Amino acid sequence: MTTNDYPTDPNAETVGLPSDDSGKGSVPEPGKFVTSGMPSEIGRYKILGIIASGGMGVVYEAMQEAPRRRVGLKVIKAGAASEMALHRFHFESQTLAKLSHPNIAQVYEAGTWESENGEVPFFAMEYIPGARGIVSYAEKKNLPIRDRLELFSKVCDAVHHAHQKGIIHRDLKPDNILIDANGDPKIIDFGVARATDADLAVTTMQTTMGQLIGTLQYMSPEQCDADPDRIDTRSDVYALGVILFQLLSGKLPYDLRRQAIHEAVRIIKEQRPISMSTVSTILRGDIDTIALKAMEKDCDRRYQSAAELANDINHFLNNEPIIARPLSIGYQVRLFTKKYKRTCAAVILLVISVVLGLLGTTWGMVEANRQEAIAMEQRDIAQERYEAIMDISREVIGDFYEGIERLNAAMEVRKLVLDSSMGHLNDLEKTAGSTEKIRAAKAKTHGLYGAYYSGLTSANLGDIAKSKEHNLKSVEMYKKLVDDGFKRYNFNVALGYGNLAHLNRMEEEYAQSLIHIKNAKDTIALLIKDFPDDVNALRFDSRIRLTNIDVLVKLERIDEVREKLADLVEYRKKISSESPNQFELQRDYANILLRVASMHLKDEEYKDSILQYQAALDIRNSLVEKHPENSWLLRDVAWGNYFLGEAYLVDSQINVGLDYLEEGLRIVQNRCVGDPTNARARNDVTLYLGSYADKCEALKQRERAKESCYGVLLALQPVVEDNPENYALSEIYDKVKVIHEDMGQVATAE
Repeated sequence: MTTNDYPTDPNAETVGLPSDDSGKGSVPEPGKFVTSGMPSEIGRYKILGIIASGGMGVVYEAMQEAPRRRVGLKVIKAGAASEMALHRFHFESQTLAKLSHPNIAQVYEAGTWESENGEVPFFAMEYIPGARGIVSYAEKKNLPIRDRLELFSKVCDAVHHAHQKGIIHRDLKPDNILIDANGDPKIIDFGVARATDADLAVTTMQTTMGQLIGTLQYMSPEQCDADPDRIDTRSDVYALGVILFQLLSGKLPYDLRRQAIHEAVRIIKEQRPISMSTVSTILRGDIDTIALKAMEKDCDRRYQSAAELANDINHFLNNEPIIARPLSIGYQVRLFTKKYKRTCAAVILLVISVVLGLLGTTWGMVEANRQEAIAMEQRDIAQERYEAIMDISREVIGDFYEGIERLNAAMEVRKLVLDSSMGHLNDLEKTAGSTEKIRAAKAKTHGLYGAYYSGLTSANLGDIAKSKEHNLKSVEMYKKLVDDGFKRYNFNVALGYGNLAHLNRMEEEYAQSLIHIKNAKDTIALLIKDFPDDVNALRFDSRIRLTNIDVLVKLERIDEVREKLADLVEYRKKISSESPNQFELQRDYANILLRVASMHLKDEEYKDSILQYQAALDIRNSLVEKHPENSWLLRDVAWGNYFLGEAYLVDSQINVGLDYLEEGLRIVQNRCVGDPTNARARNDVTLYLGSYADKCEALKQRERAKESCYGVLLALQPVVEDNPENYALSEIYDKVKVIHEDMGQVATAE
């Protein structure tokens, strides 16, 4: 086999390049696969040659002696695995061996190998002779559409099997779906992306621009956001949709060639894929609809499982009705308006009211001047219409714009809304005059323009100059309103200065940032003087002071940092004591105490650190008593216990420290038990438990750690049994079991 047969995506380490097509395999031909410098043995595996390599590592063809068989040995790149990645690898890899499906390449063993560069993970996987990627195979065999769909249906069944075991692939692409010599699909690398941790994936993707783009083609919009809490089985469904599109049409739904990374991400998140019918009229109709549904950007609109996708494929093959339907323009509008009734009503009313209002206002004023007898009545009507227009306008540039941002609408749409709003306001100003409300609405719109141009994920990446220009316009317009007696707009002036300070920090213009911070502090002080009970003003004042400290840290003015931080602690203490029922102010005070405690800990001032961590924890406990329904506060308390316990540990107060760590673990455990559908509550269990176990290991407190871990298992087991469809919860439970087993005791909570 020549190098031309290697995967088209250099990041896809394919297990199974054949030695021959017999399926028996043979020692690789000298000089063809064997590479100088490669190890002769890894663990109990004799290395025969290299199958493929990429940024993440190398895949070797190897021979296992007992039982005697050929395997694909995937060795992760030396030095790529962090300590946390290796820890996760150990308990994640155990799960992979549980997969048993004829269309999933079996993982025989996972372990670590002491190379000359340190400890590296490896996977011993089923060797697949005569294998090709699914798209390459279909093209070489010139398979008809029906055969391609039947092949793809088997892939969906295999993916669904893994999902039922609580394992998500996260990196499905054609080169990870191999077709063996018998024409059967075998999915490789199932769960490996998760098992080897995110930092390895980043290492892989950053190897070359081409590799990242190759991987991006199959990544769902939520994966592009790099938020692990949003990734679930439907992310794999999206990737299957892209593969189906490519398998049938021979093309990809997006052309990401020669695109910068941020632009490629924007395309995936914002642009609808092309229709397969534009490639071939044969692919028009239901099959095109199926592919587009699988690739829906909103995961709630996709097939909710790989099984659903397979069912629709089979319906199509049997000439039966499919559950997917094309999204008509009317349906998309109804979907949007259902979710944002209030803001969409505002848009419709805005269009109508602006037209009617402008005509009515102008007509009313003309008539008022011409017919003095009814002037007052006409002016009243004009004023009422003007007020209605302004109310709607404020809603559009407020709630509606925030709504389309949350929907991740295309940047062109956001710009259109801003341009339209500013245009209507300018037209209204010509007829109604430069009133306070119009001026304020225009100032706010300039602020939104500023945020639009500085957005790091937008197509306007790095246009800081335009962002500064609009923010300065916003500040000047609000300042004129303040000068005219509307003092509440000082809050908006201060916010504008804060935005400018942030833009300066982005460009490392720290001296200018300090100037804008001072302007913001002076302005908010004036507002607090006029409105001493304004909680938002008090919180912003506290926030801008912290921003000041962050800039001083960048300038390495450490003495000033300590002084300002001490002042901020006293300030937050003062305003929180004056407003004991203000939840936000109390939480802000606790957070700044954590910041101070962390600094003391870093400087080895352990006693001071403990005092500050304890004070923060006391505040958080009091907030939980006042707001027991707030689950997020429970998380605050759990991690507050962790930080305090950690401080006691470094101060050599081992038992006290572990008591606090275990109290936090109990809270994390109970939070998951009480709300098993909460992704953050679930993930905190393994995150917290893993950190706790590591500390116990370092302190030689394994028995204590085993006991605590077993308690978590006992608490979670009935919840897992009562929620059999919650695969994510089952996955967490399995991870806790593996942590427990790694401590030296097999967990069997029956």
